[in-house]
Amino acid sequence: MKNPIKEIAVSAMVAILVGAIPVLVQAEELPDRGPVPFSAYDKNGDNSISEEEFYGVRAQRMEKRAQEGRPMRRAANAPDFSEFDSNGDGELTSAELTAGQQAQMQQRRGGKGMGKGQGVK
Repeated sequence: MKNPIKEIAVSAMVAILVGAIPVLVQAEELPDRGPVPFSAYDKNGDNSISEEEFYGVRAQRMEKRAQEGRPMRRAANAPDFSEFDSNGDGELTSAELTAGQQAQMQQRRGGKGMGKGQGVK
C-alpha cells in the first residue's frame, strides 16, 4: 500500500518547484544605475508590471543601495506608479515603462535633450 502523505508532500514540492521556474528564469539582476529593464520588474512573467511589482523592485533597489552605503538621491521625489500608467488600467506595458523612464530622464535634465550629437552644427 502506498503512503498517501508522502505522495501529497512530493506532489506539493513538485508544484512549488514548477511554479518557481518562471520566476527563477525571469529573475534579472537590478542595474546599479540607470533605468531598470522591463524583465526585472515583470517578476511573474505575465508581460505586464503590476503596482506591487513596480514598488517591490523599487524597494529592492533602494535596499541594495542602502546596504552598499550609497546615497539615496531623489528618493523622496521618486515617481508614482500612476505617472507611468498612462491608460490607468493598473498595469504597465513595456511601452508605458519606457515612456515613463524617458520622461523621468527628461525631467532630470531640466527638459533639455541629449544635445546635438557629434558632427551636428
